[in-house]
Amino acid sequence: MTETSKIEDSKIGSDVAARIASLPDIDTSAVEPHVKGTTVVLEGAVDTIMTARKVILAAETVDGVHDVENHLTLTGNRAGLPN
Repeated sequence: MTETSKIEDSKIGSDVAARIASLPDIDTSAVEPHVKGTTVVLEGAVDTIMTARKVILAAETVDGVHDVENHLTLTGNRAGLPN
């Protein structure tokens, strides 16, 4: 991986993290985005499938993201954290 691609990955990663964190009324503190080129891998836990979909959509709308892999788990509790 070149230095330029590392910088681009870092920028995409920080943009995705900021976009996810800015989602209103959603606890995304247990969501971690990882960038591999133009692919974002979402790991962690959310409360419902609707929350997962909102997080995925938020990641997909970031410039430079071409694909999003969903590795999120559903907790079923409103805090969005594992039981």
